[in-house]
Amino acid sequence: MNKSRAVERLRPGSAAPDLGGIEPLEAARRIFPPIRPGWAVPGAVPAIPRLPLGLGGAGSCWCGGCWRVPAQPSMATQMFEGKGHAAVYQKYRFAPGKELKRIILSYLQEKKAIPAELAVDVGCGSGQGTEFLGEHFKKVVGTDISEAQIQEAKETPGMPNISYLACPAEELPLQDGSVDVLTSFTAAHWFDIPKFMKEAERVLRPGGCVAISTYTVDMSLRYGDCSEKLTKVFRECWDQFLKYSHDRIKYVLDNYKTIFEALPFPDKKRVTDIYEPIPMTVEGVVGYMESTSSYQTFKKSDPKTATSLLQETEKSPNKGLLIHSLTRTALVQQLEAFAIPPLCCGWKRSVSGSGQGE
Repeated sequence: MNKSRAVERLRPGSAAPDLGGIEPLEAARRIFPPIRPGWAVPGAVPAIPRLPLGLGGAGSCWCGGCWRVPAQPSMATQMFEGKGHAAVYQKYRFAPGKELKRIILSYLQEKKAIPAELAVDVGCGSGQGTEFLGEHFKKVVGTDISEAQIQEAKETPGMPNISYLACPAEELPLQDGSVDVLTSFTAAHWFDIPKFMKEAERVLRPGGCVAISTYTVDMSLRYGDCSEKLTKVFRECWDQFLKYSHDRIKYVLDNYKTIFEALPFPDKKRVTDIYEPIPMTVEGVVGYMESTSSYQTFKKSDPKTATSLLQETEKSPNKGLLIHSLTRTALVQQLEAFAIPPLCCGWKRSVSGSGQGE
């Protein structure tokens, strides 16, 4: 059986292929290389076999060399597990902005990392950043430790070359040197940083690149004469949320400097002057705050106060904007959030010291 034909015949969500009478597990062993150590293979084929990652279906991956049966417990911080939280995250989290994407692509072109075969988005959440990669790479895999987030990503209409699977950031079920580009958007601060960096170095091919980014918590809202008032209301609310923030938010507050320093590649750079205008509504701003881990922790601690604060925050900007006779609907195209996403990039040199294509 030809590997390319097997992948071609079966896309994520489709039925299992006709394996010509061969048991699924045996067929997988013939088609795909051995899985990496640390990930278990079932001892027997169950009644409804769990397909190897690369054959497609639920939880599939295009790497073609692993099974989705984690042998070790998670090491990453799990803060986005609830289905309700995942739904809010999917609805209100924004994708990487145009300028951030432009700089990332420019860096990849500079290092001759594109065009490429496989990109992996680690800590993908519900797929906001993963979709961007799908436009530029032949195959894209989004991974996240949260089953709820992965389910949201799978249920959101997307590109056919993207697949998702649940796994820890520190235990990627991928072959050594199999990944061309590895990214992480607004997630790396939740990882076990030393172990994740070691894993990134393992899976990246020589000449491959890593791009890690997040959005700062100190955003500004812009809308004519109301900009200062809107930003003040937003930041006052954030100050309340940050009292409940996890210790790992310190990585965001230092603009990912610590994460940048942990990148195991000598050839690397950090960009901290990217200004992204993001069109939003008042509802969108409030929804974004609701999607944060700090608010969710606050809500668990004091549901009534947390909900009340969020509702008041939504009302306050609207009252100010009504002075200008604006309706809630009119804000859709006019309110902007200005974010500053720090970006950390690294290039894994080939043995000869030059990248692919040089």
